[in-house]
Amino acid sequence: MNKNGNNFTFQSKEHFLFSSPIFESEVEGVDNTGLATYCRTVREKTQGVTISNRGGWHSNEVLNPLPENLVEFFNTLEKFVAEYVGSFTSINSLKLGNFWININGPNDYNLVHDHQNSILSGVYYVEVPEGDSGNLVIVRDDTAEFFLGRYKGAGPFFTLEHSFTPEAGKLIMFPAWTKHRVERNNTDKERISIAFNFVDEEKINEEVREKSTIIPNTEENSWGQW
Repeated sequence: MNKNGNNFTFQSKEHFLFSSPIFESEVEGVDNTGLATYCRTVREKTQGVTISNRGGWHSNEVLNPLPENLVEFFNTLEKFVAEYVGSFTSINSLKLGNFWININGPNDYNLVHDHQNSILSGVYYVEVPEGDSGNLVIVRDDTAEFFLGRYKGAGPFFTLEHSFTPEAGKLIMFPAWTKHRVERNNTDKERISIAFNFVDEEKINEEVREKSTIIPNTEENSWGQW
């Protein structure tokens, strides 16, 4: 209830339509050292691709075999998405659709993009050097910049973009249609992250899996040792 000091009374409620919730978490208990070794080994043994990345190494979608701690991480993440994120979205049937590895070295960055054919996207930071290794920037995708005038940047309602500083163990998730980019890595070391998409469980099928990179399951590639 709002009163303006006169005889008028406003019975009000707010509707936050088409909002873009960003879920930021600190994940404890993950063997990030082992995951970093795994990521670099995948880079050595498979060919990368260029999508939004400018420089750096972007893996193809990776399936089996996976290190046990990564399998455990994704299994736990699915439960987290169903329970915690589901409490906001009212959807608890999303499944991990695909994931890939990003290794950005000095001066590498990613252009503005989104993740089509998905519902929820995210990134987990495995290894982050000290210094400015490149923030994740969420970009407003409307025409507000032509309306805000002097109020631009005055607060969350008036901002055109928002930055998240990477840290090892940090998990950030957002609607897959959210425009985002990654700033330039201004350090002299590599930053390693694992990005992923969650999709409608009905989209999990063999056709999608056949497009992914399968690393041969040999003793040489036995990730469980990591």
